[in-house]
Amino acid sequence: PQLDFQKAVIDAVKVVTHIAPADSDGKIIGAQVVSEGVICYDKKSLYLCGGMTDAMYVTTTEVYPDSKQATPENCNDAQVAAVCASLNFIK
Repeated sequence: PQLDFQKAVIDAVKVVTHIAPADSDGKIIGAQVVSEGVICYDKKSLYLCGGMTDAMYVTTTEVYPDSKQATPENCNDAQVAAVCASLNFIK
């Protein structure tokens, strides 16, 4: 993982909406948290979109509209924040 890149994305998104906290075992959806809001999967072997290229900076963002703290508008705003933070990071 590119943790500096992931941190830039998380920092931008948490201005707009909450970041999923780890559970009591330090996991989110069963995967170990490697930094705030960040988990790692072998995206290639699981055929996930982030594994389709060998790009240096890839991420998959999830904003859950079913959360009591989320609205459709801030879900969209969070995705925009993630894209903008990503572009600003590589520029």
